[in-house]
Amino acid sequence: MTPRTGGIAIVIGTLIPVLLWAPMRADLHAYVLGAFVIFVFGILDDRLNLDYRLKLLGQVAAALIVTLVGGVLIQRVPLLGFDLLPFALSLPLTVFVLVGLTNAVNLSDGLDGLAGGLSLLALGCLSVLAYQCGDSAALMVVFAIMGATFGFLRFNTNPAQIFMGDTGSQFLGFSTGVMALIVTQRPDTAVSALVPILILGLPILDTVNVMVRRIAEGRSPFSADRLHLHHQLLALGWSQYQAVVAIYIAQAVLILLAYVFRYSADLALALIYVGFSILMLVGIEALSRRGSRADAGAESRVLDDDPDDRRLLEAIEGFLARWSSRLLSFVVPLVLVGGALAAPDVGSDIGVLTSLLLAQLLVGLWLTPRWRFWSERLAAYVIAVAVVYFLYETSMMDVHGRLVMFVFGLLGVAIALWVRFSNVDFNVSTLDILILIVAVVVPSLSASWYARFGWLALGVIILFYAIEVLMSDARGKSLWLRLSVAAALGILAIKGFLD
Repeated sequence: MTPRTGGIAIVIGTLIPVLLWAPMRADLHAYVLGAFVIFVFGILDDRLNLDYRLKLLGQVAAALIVTLVGGVLIQRVPLLGFDLLPFALSLPLTVFVLVGLTNAVNLSDGLDGLAGGLSLLALGCLSVLAYQCGDSAALMVVFAIMGATFGFLRFNTNPAQIFMGDTGSQFLGFSTGVMALIVTQRPDTAVSALVPILILGLPILDTVNVMVRRIAEGRSPFSADRLHLHHQLLALGWSQYQAVVAIYIAQAVLILLAYVFRYSADLALALIYVGFSILMLVGIEALSRRGSRADAGAESRVLDDDPDDRRLLEAIEGFLARWSSRLLSFVVPLVLVGGALAAPDVGSDIGVLTSLLLAQLLVGLWLTPRWRFWSERLAAYVIAVAVVYFLYETSMMDVHGRLVMFVFGLLGVAIALWVRFSNVDFNVSTLDILILIVAVVVPSLSASWYARFGWLALGVIILFYAIEVLMSDARGKSLWLRLSVAAALGILAIKGFLD
């Protein structure tokens, strides 16, 4: 049985850095206390399978700590006409919202990597908002939660080696909810109070939809069934991988909408969310009625009855696999060597580092295959990071920015075609997809530091995948990659010592 101790690791991995390094104030002290209550009740639930009323008791207690001790309250309520909501209304509303968000994320934990990935996307958006409003303490807390969640997801992608259990899912829901209120309910912010609804849009939609349907059927809203959105996608014939990726993408779209319209009127955000929710529910229902099956390769099975069409399709797939591989084997070495040549003053420290990497790469030629495996990848990954940094942080982007973006976009398309159509076993996990989504979404945000970091991350990720594709290709395509890595290291080493 897969252990459900991942949640304990997430909580510890979050709270220890927060207590050690985050500038503590009343609301964050209260958050830590509330999170500890969630932690205790979560462990008891994972061990003893608590009655839902006891779980609610723990969630309400944690929410009361945050509201009464930390002063985290919903005071700006959209569409009701209040400048500031009276405390007698604000307190129960805040408790209700925090308990609701805690359960929304908890109930979304139905597939490997789903709850953690959705929380990570939401926290990523909150980190941008915290950065923009200058709340460094909240930013550090959000980063701590994200780091702990990333570490957990490494072992929670399908097939999962470890689960987060109720401890982890309730902690993530509670933490994301509290951070959303801290960031968006500030008195000095112009961000709409409805932004958190879009940031956690899919878990909220899923929870409301499921509970309404259960009540309509005369059942308890907390009863178990298979009405969740991810269950409906599985019922359509989708694999776990496809369902999780689809939900990640839908959540990323909502987060982009939340960010783009963060300063818009509350009514506009409400209409956007309602429209998105209707499209989601109607779309899934339409697919269900048609009996659509969306498993990988369905498009090719349509042609199974016609041998000529099947041969044509196989020829096209073979062509795309071959030429995407050839394109990668030509462009990646060109990028590595060209980026090294275009690098400005690199400094003596870079010269020393690249010299050491080049030396260990050459020594590895006479050592065991396992040593050579890691030696080559270490050198390739480091030079990839260096080249992307020099391309994005120098005048290259000012002069040839569109060309650089085109080349990396071309590499991304070639990687996707190769992974889809080649016969090489090259697994792309849902965590890989999540990282790609984050890398694509972050550059779309206007905060200058985040945008710059996002483009750097996206370029590095594309080169990393391209390097792995070439090294896994058994047709000799990796020779030019190895030569280009050595050449790029040599160029940077010489430049470093000449400066």
